[in-house]
Amino acid sequence: MIKFFRKIRQRLLTENRISKYLIYAIGEIILVVLGILIAFQVNNWNEKRKTEASAFSILEELKFNLNDDIDDIMINIGYHKQAKNSSKIISHVLGSNLQYNDSLDHHFSSVLIVPLFVPTTTAYNKLRETGTDLINNDSLRFEIIRLYDREYVFLKDWIGSERKQMYNNMYNLYQANFDTIDFTGKSHPSDFGELSGNRDFINYINHKNYYSTFTLNLYERDLAAIKKIIKMIDEELLKK
Repeated sequence: MIKFFRKIRQRLLTENRISKYLIYAIGEIILVVLGILIAFQVNNWNEKRKTEASAFSILEELKFNLNDDIDDIMINIGYHKQAKNSSKIISHVLGSNLQYNDSLDHHFSSVLIVPLFVPTTTAYNKLRETGTDLINNDSLRFEIIRLYDREYVFLKDWIGSERKQMYNNMYNLYQANFDTIDFTGKSHPSDFGELSGNRDFINYINHKNYYSTFTLNLYERDLAAIKKIIKMIDEELLKK
């Protein structure tokens, strides 16, 4: 093709047809520029397609991660509801000066449980490495960042502080006042009468009710945020 254009230019120069040569030269320049622009546009289109494919892939993985988080949260909500109920029962028994019943042993164990929340962050970590701007939907990007960098962080810190308090303080109290300790079974007090007058234990039971209530509210809030994000992701994936 280049040789063909060169022959035409040489023939026009040989025939001394300068005006036509200039017109032809300008036309050739325009064709070259158009070729460059088309190539640039094709390259941009290919890059855009790769970017969109990468974004859709991360969104699909993110959706799977969030569904795993929902499963984890639902299990933890069950534990916290159980702990809240147990704290109410123990508080009622102690506050009403009721006699010991071996059914309480299950509740003594239940109030000790502080399940960890470990969100699945593989997709979000990829997104951060790639750049959150990969997601064009500003609202979706904002909700994702807020969930992982704010809501999840607060929830994990809140749970972590409770676990630290429980293991540092309550474990020693249980060792001193219980014959058996089983986090997933039953814990039997060595002297229920003495335990019922133990101010540290009573304070912990009252605190547990407050803690479980607040934690359940946090989980419900994050659960709503997750479901909202999944819905937004589904809408984005439909655009594929």
